[in-house]
Amino acid sequence: MTPPRSIVDTVMAVKWVRDPFRRRVSVVVVVLVLAVLCVWPRSYVARAQLMPDDSGGGLAALLGNAGGGGALASLGALVGGHQSIESDLTIARSQAVANDVADRLRRGGLGRGKTPDRIAAALRHSVDIEAIRGGILQITVLDHDPAYAKSVVSDYVLALRGRLATLNLEQTEQKKVVAAERMAEATISLTRAQGALDRFRLANRLAVPQIQLGAGISLVTELQGKLQAQQAELQTLQQFATRDNIQVQATRAKIGALNNQIAAAQAGASQNSGPSVGAMTPKISEYEDLYRNENYAQAEYEIYKKYLDTITVEQLSATINLNIIEAPYVDSDRQFNARAIGALVLVLMLGVLAEFYLARPPPGQPSRVAQ
Repeated sequence: MTPPRSIVDTVMAVKWVRDPFRRRVSVVVVVLVLAVLCVWPRSYVARAQLMPDDSGGGLAALLGNAGGGGALASLGALVGGHQSIESDLTIARSQAVANDVADRLRRGGLGRGKTPDRIAAALRHSVDIEAIRGGILQITVLDHDPAYAKSVVSDYVLALRGRLATLNLEQTEQKKVVAAERMAEATISLTRAQGALDRFRLANRLAVPQIQLGAGISLVTELQGKLQAQQAELQTLQQFATRDNIQVQATRAKIGALNNQIAAAQAGASQNSGPSVGAMTPKISEYEDLYRNENYAQAEYEIYKKYLDTITVEQLSATINLNIIEAPYVDSDRQFNARAIGALVLVLMLGVLAEFYLARPPPGQPSRVAQ
């Protein structure tokens, strides 16, 4: 029974393949044709290098510059940092950008008679967009027409810039809606805090509570300290002197005077002089709470106000999203057709394989070289 033949045996059994002259002439002709196709028609490479602009001024930067921290630092959650280079690369390779480039090419008369969908499909397979070191995007187009290749790269730059501008505007609109809501809440909180503090001032007839309360409390504290010192001195004198001693009587007089001064300070104030220190002492903590709430509400309001200003600037500068490191250009180096080179290498390998295979002697026969 004859054993099954392999594909190589089947191919090598073809008459013209086994004929040395035809085989070698065919290989030489194919090699010459492919060698010509490696350099003709000449291919041109157009490139552009871009750096996405990540200089966005958000709320996080404002908080950092202002030294804000603590509870206010939580407001930084509103800010979304600039997307990574992988995100920019995904946007550049998106169908939306390819469709925009296809429309631009058709409007410029470079559509080559194709529909926009076919142009976009061809662009996604022929345009190479990659991220290189330093966070730079590189757009590369290989074509036999240098003007067309450069136009495609230029249109890609414009389309990518327009797409990034659209996305930036959408993001700023979303952030503006959220910030406006929080701004309204901060305004209401500030109004309430200021109203509570004003009511406290009016109720206690204090124009500047932090100054007036501070001076009154300091006076009472000083008088009470002197009183305690005189009382300690009196106790010491009474251990060594009688009640009729002049120093004892003088000390008693000083204690009485200090008690009168403290009583006067803590007594009810007149109608125009505001409340007494004694009446205001229990309200110190209440004032401190109101003052702290007012300061927090004011700081929160200022932060959201600055953030809205920042969003306005981002909207105005939405189109400034790409730095062109290398403008679109056509590489002057000679380009070789990769497919023709691959086919040439394959034909040469097959030719060498055929020569060695056919030079192999059949089983049971002495070695000979195919003529």
